[in-house]
This record gives sequence, structure tokens and C-alpha cells, in this order.
Amino acid sequence: MNDTTASTPRCYFAFRSPYSRLGLHKLAKAGFDGELVIFTGPPDDAAFYDPTTNKYKLAYYQQDVFRMTVRMGLPLALPDPFDPDYRLANLSFIAAQNAGQGLDFAIAVSDARWGEGKNISEPGVLAGAAKAAGWDGFDARAIGADTSLAQTIKDQRALIEADGVFGVPFLVDGRDKYWGQDRFDLWLEEKAG
Repeated sequence: MNDTTASTPRCYFAFRSPYSRLGLHKLAKAGFDGELVIFTGPPDDAAFYDPTTNKYKLAYYQQDVFRMTVRMGLPLALPDPFDPDYRLANLSFIAAQNAGQGLDFAIAVSDARWGEGKNISEPGVLAGAAKAAGWDGFDARAIGADTSLAQTIKDQRALIEADGVFGVPFLVDGRDKYWGQDRFDLWLEEKAG
């Protein structure tokens, strides 16, 4: 694992977040070659504030996600169910990342969820995302049974703790941190300048 001042940028994301989808698209367009990490919640000593439990924040998110998604020229569909079981999608991401297809797979799963409204807990949906990502290693049974993939996700909790990640998408580059897909623009500007 990398330390918090590593030279390789790290992006934390979650399939639950439509903003993660937007951030992943921005990073892919810019040729991001850093590390992607599944966000499984904030550090143990920090509370998680679910935006869907605050009706005013939820109303804002619904408006903002729509305008930001349209601005990026991406389709948008409300996923059904809204909160599926993310286990197989997360494990599949780790397997895809191990095969060198992590970013493409993460985008394909996020697009299936937030662009098409699909249930990403279904193996068929994940198989379609794997195909869209150009990854031919998807095997739901093998992935679900591979304890090393689950261990990787558990091990990544140390990165979440060390980097102090409290929400997604979240980009860490050395000592600099960028929370929110809109802040990725600042990071991209700094890299270009």
C-alpha cells in the first residue's frame, strides 16, 4: 500500500455516488493513470452523513446531479433499486483492476447504474459492464468466492483512514486533496499548467 505522500494520485469512488461517476469520466478523459480505491465509508472515528436522509440535501442533489450530468453530455436514469447490494460490483471492480481494466470497468458499472438505471447487484448487468470495458475476466461465481478480493477491500480501509477520506469522489495527490468531481477540475488544471 502507498503512504499518504505517495507520488501516484489516488481516487476514491463509490458506485452509490452519481458524483463518483462524473469524476471517473473526467479522470478517464484526462488519461488518469493513478490508483482507484473503493470507498467503503469514512474513517472509523468519523460519522457518515447520508445525503439521502436530509430531504433538503436530497432535493439539491437531485437538481445538481441532473445539471452536472447534462453538462457533461451523459445520460441520466434513476437506478432501481436505489441501494442495491454493492458487494459483487465492488469485488468485480477489484478483479478488473487486477486485470488492468479498473477505470474502464468502474465507468461502465457507474454508467449502467446512473446512465441506464440498472441494478448493479445483478451478475448479468456486471457482465455487460465488463464487456463494455473490454474485460473478459468477469465470472460472478469465481469473483464472489475469491477471498483475496474481499481482503483487498478490507486492506484499503487503511488508505481511507490515512488519507482522511470522508466522501466521494475524493482525489489525493501527495499532500493535496480534492473532494468532489468539480474539484477534479482544479487538479487537472494544476497538472496541465
